[in-house]
Amino acid sequence: MTRNSKSFSLVIGAVAVGVAALLWSLDGVFIRPQFYHLPAGLVVFFEHALGFLVLIPFMVRGRKEIQQLSPGGWGSLIWVSLWGGLLGTLFITKAFFAAFDPEVGTTLATVVILQKLQPVFALFLARLILKEKLNKDFYVWALVAIIAAYFLAFSHHGIHLKDIRLVDSASIYALMAAFAFGSSTVFGKRFTNELKFETATALRFGTTTVMALIFILVAKQLTGISEMQPLHWKLLVLIVFSSGALSMFIYYFGLKRIPASVATIFELVWPLSAVALDFIINKNTLTGIQYIASAVLLLAFFMIVRRKSVKEKIADKGE
Repeated sequence: MTRNSKSFSLVIGAVAVGVAALLWSLDGVFIRPQFYHLPAGLVVFFEHALGFLVLIPFMVRGRKEIQQLSPGGWGSLIWVSLWGGLLGTLFITKAFFAAFDPEVGTTLATVVILQKLQPVFALFLARLILKEKLNKDFYVWALVAIIAAYFLAFSHHGIHLKDIRLVDSASIYALMAAFAFGSSTVFGKRFTNELKFETATALRFGTTTVMALIFILVAKQLTGISEMQPLHWKLLVLIVFSSGALSMFIYYFGLKRIPASVATIFELVWPLSAVALDFIINKNTLTGIQYIASAVLLLAFFMIVRRKSVKEKIADKGE
């Protein structure tokens, strides 16, 4: 692979992860709150089950790859399906539910600030487990990106640092979600190295569907189906073709082409896109700090993808 093709692969991978993060922001801001009155496990099960139905052809086509998956690959798949697919989605769903529940008193700020710890977990685990050793400049720009993401979130109207509460259930859910998603970025990179991205997506959704089914049966949440309205089913279909199966399909396409350390930084498109969507749809104007933070975050993205050291690491991995 030539240097230009390596650079192009890096950029395409980073953009794909960013697009997936954009779709996730749509889910958290506009879709998932609509399921507030339903059991979180039931929502997780149906969004994965419906997504798996769409992805089944890819798993059938990749059955030979799946048969050759190493024990380490299977272990990584189970981790991602359990933590990123089931528990992580449960945690963040319950955290958002708590943030929108006036009786709980938890603030959205609490969820936002703790969820931003996700890159910290991912960067640490990528170095520890995947042995990703990137140029120190990468970590400088990664820190800049994380700080810019904080300013994006907390310069937003209605979200203030003084509202943060770190001693309630939503705080625990948000922190566990950050760990779940951060670690899943790393282990997702581990098992997608052995599979085509479309096979990896289908296998992940299938495994999570089985885990979610077991969970709702044990937790006796299946009876919650009676509470589902036509709107919920329409939104579930929307999730499949936006923040669910489609976004994960795009995400694994990108993750195949970049290190986990780079992927977790580009997942910070989430706060950038959430602010942009709020501006476009709700007509809420951006503050001066938000404009600056957006520019800094975009600069950090640019500096990360152009680093020669990152390109070399990708070449070493044969991506």
